[in-house]
Amino acid sequence: MQDIAKKVQEITEIINGTLINSPAIGGFSGYCTTLENIKRGSLFFALETSDIEIALQKGAFGIVFDKFLQTRLNDEEIAWIKVESIHDAIIRLVRFELLAKAIRVVATNPTQYLVAKSLIHSKSVLFFDDNPIDLLDKLEELSPTIIIAKSRQVLDLALEPIACDTPVELPFELITPMSMFEIKFYYKLYSYRVALPCVFVPELAAVVSLCIREKIELDFVHFDPMPELLPISLTNDAKILSFGASSRVIIPTNDQDIFTRYGEFLSQEAKWARVVVFAPTILEYERELEELCDKYKSLFVVRYDSSNDLPMLLKTTEYNFGLIFGISTQGLVFVLSQTPQESTPTLF
Repeated sequence: MQDIAKKVQEITEIINGTLINSPAIGGFSGYCTTLENIKRGSLFFALETSDIEIALQKGAFGIVFDKFLQTRLNDEEIAWIKVESIHDAIIRLVRFELLAKAIRVVATNPTQYLVAKSLIHSKSVLFFDDNPIDLLDKLEELSPTIIIAKSRQVLDLALEPIACDTPVELPFELITPMSMFEIKFYYKLYSYRVALPCVFVPELAAVVSLCIREKIELDFVHFDPMPELLPISLTNDAKILSFGASSRVIIPTNDQDIFTRYGEFLSQEAKWARVVVFAPTILEYERELEELCDKYKSLFVVRYDSSNDLPMLLKTTEYNFGLIFGISTQGLVFVLSQTPQESTPTLF
């Protein structure tokens, strides 16, 4: 929170509001949209008018509202600011704060976002992919210098989001041979090993390059594996085991590019294995699947009509690696958890 109070008239203009009284106070100590975050002196954005009385009791110096109020508008100690839309007012203020505080916003794809969350633990970096309305409270609470996001509605708040592009040359030196589901490399004379399938080398390179360029501290030592990016180990009867505890591995994905990369990688690097592709009966990328299977004859294709078919197919199909297209890791874990299990399924 800034030490300098936000002046009433300045904020009113920023959010395109109308100050309907002449308050005794001259400014606010901060902003908030939830009762939990109110501090004495806050400007409270009343998403629900029923919260106004509690906000005042907790020390709010100003109320922003967009609905008719039957409350103490004649309280001259408090700033009452009327706006056309409370949501639009919050977005206006968020955009102003990003610009005024020179907060950089980084645009990532979903996989880069997960890799970045695993590598970056700096308190000055905020990973945010929720409702843009909730960002105002985060800016006040955490005072980040960089925001990393993947959703378009968050990225649209920034004037010029920073791209997280895959570099032409890797910013690290790979150590070969690599195992399928971890990456070993040299970075600044030190060797590291991260629990990340090697098909995600491009995403790792993009995030590392971003951090070098934007001077963001990396933490390879405390890399946090993301379940969404790791394969799932299964028993013969489709029960989930700790990662690496079984020779039967399944890889679910909704991403066409990742699906294709995995298909090519397994065909080339796991020639000894039986690789089965589980694909929906109705598939938007049918031509791409046919081209992949024509190129790599070792791939076997099994069709499923619904995700509910997958537990039985995974029990009755012989495979070492199962590449499932059309379902996320969370979705598959949920589907498998609906079948009778002897113990609670875990990813790790």
